[in-house]
Amino acid sequence: MPRLVLLFSLLCLAAVAQTPPPGTPLPDPKVLLQHAIANQRKLAAQRERYSCRVNSQSTQLDSHGNIKKSESNVAERFFVNGIPIEHMLQKDGKDLSSDELKKEDDRVMKETLKYANEATATHQKDEAVQKVDDFLTAMMLRNGRRQLESGRSVLHYDIVPNPGFQAHDLTQRFATVIQGTVSIDEETGNLIDLDLKSVADLKIGGGLLANLHKGFWLHIHDHAEADGVWLTDLAEGSGDARAALFFHPYFRFKEISGDCHLYNATATQVGQPKPVN
Repeated sequence: MPRLVLLFSLLCLAAVAQTPPPGTPLPDPKVLLQHAIANQRKLAAQRERYSCRVNSQSTQLDSHGNIKKSESNVAERFFVNGIPIEHMLQKDGKDLSSDELKKEDDRVMKETLKYANEATATHQKDEAVQKVDDFLTAMMLRNGRRQLESGRSVLHYDIVPNPGFQAHDLTQRFATVIQGTVSIDEETGNLIDLDLKSVADLKIGGGLLANLHKGFWLHIHDHAEADGVWLTDLAEGSGDARAALFFHPYFRFKEISGDCHLYNATATQVGQPKPVN
């Protein structure tokens, strides 16, 4: 689900002031969200130095909740001009065959060359940023509160649709039925936790153009590496959503990222890789 992770992880890229002293008013939520969009490209370059192991499980269900298809993969995720690319290493607990590995190598090389072109990568990021911008424009942050967690100031907000907003595109229409919560590290402005759920059914074009069922759920968690770069370590979700959110109907998935390797400018690994369980 690299496109989905890219789309929603843009929320983690804000840049705000240092942790304020006790009693300081909360930052303006609109400004907080605007910073998240404005700083996406600035901080994307920092992720170029990382490669992480991704363990994913995905399941397709029928309308009664019965399993139609289940798949588990292990992949290596790296970034080219800010675009995540995944190189599959294992499928359903087995290493890829020589033929499968060659096909995967060819696919990854094609993707790498594609996004090595800065203009192509910029276009892809622009589309993702626009979707997030459209989504956030239709949303509001409410009930802000500040808590000290593990020595850090964390901002917590409820996410609700903007009642006075008129949706103009598909992404904004989806946002009108989404609610949830978000936690943000106040010192860096980076997202820690995002939890979203649809609270009503939404059909566009009679369900032919887009369809989002009540109970669609998406959860993303980020963490900071030792050098301060924030990476997604958990992405999971379930439900029935089509079109703008890139999902097949009736699904659930879970991605756990870890064992991240830090590389220097010459692509030499720094430190020893950790074994994958």
